[in-house]
Formats: sequence, C-alpha cells, structure tokens
Amino acid sequence: MAYAGLVYYEEKRAEDLVTFAAAKDLNALLEFIKKDCSHAERGQNILFRFKDYNGYIELKFDAPQKKPFTGWSIEPHMDSCKFLRCDVDKFGEANYPLPSTCLISVYGSPDAVPSLHYSIPLDGVADPKTLFIHRSLRTTPSLTNPTTSSSSSNVVHGSTSVSGASTFRSDIAHRVMTECTGMIKERLELNTLVQKLLEKRVINERQKNQITDQHCGLTADQRIDKLLSLVRVSIQMNGQVFHLFLEIIKQENTIITDSLAQTLLDNYKRLLQ
Repeated sequence: MAYAGLVYYEEKRAEDLVTFAAAKDLNALLEFIKKDCSHAERGQNILFRFKDYNGYIELKFDAPQKKPFTGWSIEPHMDSCKFLRCDVDKFGEANYPLPSTCLISVYGSPDAVPSLHYSIPLDGVADPKTLFIHRSLRTTPSLTNPTTSSSSSNVVHGSTSVSGASTFRSDIAHRVMTECTGMIKERLELNTLVQKLLEKRVINERQKNQITDQHCGLTADQRIDKLLSLVRVSIQMNGQVFHLFLEIIKQENTIITDSLAQTLLDNYKRLLQ
C-alpha cells in the first residue's frame, strides 16, 4: 500500500519551521494543511511503501551531503524522527485528528552559503526515497536591535526573571528549548512533567494519554521527545509558554531543577543580546 509524504514550510521570524507529514491519503493530508496551516509553503511530496508491514520509516539527518551547507543549522525537534505505520494509519480517526509529523527548525547565519539543498534519506521504505529541504538565505531583523512595541507579545519588557510578568520572544525561547533538549531530558521525569503541562493547559488530555501510553510502540526516550516537541510548538505560537515551562521546572524545588531553570533563562538572555 502506498503512503503519502509531504514537506511544507512556515516562516518563524529568524528561522524556518519545516514539517514532514505522512498519511495514507494525500488528499486528506492536503486538506489538513490547508485548514491548519493556511499560510504554509508547500514543498516536496512523495509516495512510499513501508518495507515491513508492522514497521516504521525514519528520517536520517546524518547522511553525507552533496552540496555545501556551511552556516546552516538543521535541527529536528525529536532525537529520532520515526513514524510507526500503526500511528500513520490512525490519522483521520475520531481520536487522531493530527497526522504524523516531524518538525525541523532551519536557520541560516548571516555568513551562510546563499542556498540550502539538504538531503534527508528515508529509512524503512521499500524503495529508496530522499527528502530535500530547500531554502534561500533571507535577511532578518537583528536580535540585538529588535523592533519593539508596547502591544507586541514577542518582545521582552524589563526583567526576564521567571517570577515576574515578563514576556518572552517566541523565536528565541524556541531556540533555547531546541538547543537544550538533551539537558532537559536528563534532568526531568516524564510522568511528572506531562501532568504539570496538562495542568497548565500546554497539552491536552489526549496528548497526555498518547505520551504516557507504554504500549504505543515508542520507548520512554521517544515519548519524552514527543512531549518536548509539543512544548516547542506551543512556544513558537506563544512565547509565554516558555515562562510556564520555567515555572513548572522551578516547582520541582530541587538543586538540579533550579539549576536547569536558571540555565535555560541564562541562555535566553544570551541569545537576546
């Protein structure tokens, strides 16, 4: 049986958010993107078959590249961008309104090569398939001289103390979360974190159940990757979610979690300068 895969792009301030989505029905996938991401730029689409009936496909980001990508950062939001066939099949069912996706942040530094053509082979497919991320370097406002407005929700006003009513820039907060994913995974416990994110309405009950389901085919490491991916998406939409995340960490009230919260905040301040 042939499945559909589609790449689409969304601009998020200084970086691009690239999404690869997979489903059984390309038309249903296109309709979802049209409704949920109406401003997205559609990219490559492919048809593929799973090599094994109960198998998976995985995006391989460490493949040798034919074209230079100096100055470009390609950062998947999960350590392992793996799609289980059973999960892909569920899209469209009553409790599964979202397709299986892998989110990728792409950022070009000012001195990067002008264009990016980055290849990502798919593992676990019956016939060789390769995705390509194609981006051109664009001019973005300097982070050291942001345009400020009293009504803007993405500008920091005054202190960035966790305890204050600060407003966090979503692009910088997202970058901090992406860069510190490994540290966060090492210092936070999955079940405690998922419950507190539910209480703060960062995730919903359905997402909590999916992440805590030990029989879903994902390892504990993959499930916390999925959880942190949801957090990063929420932060991209609203920088204040970063503030909530820091509060959750501080509530653990241990030396390790206090240190983690301070490190995330320090990294935010560093990138803001």
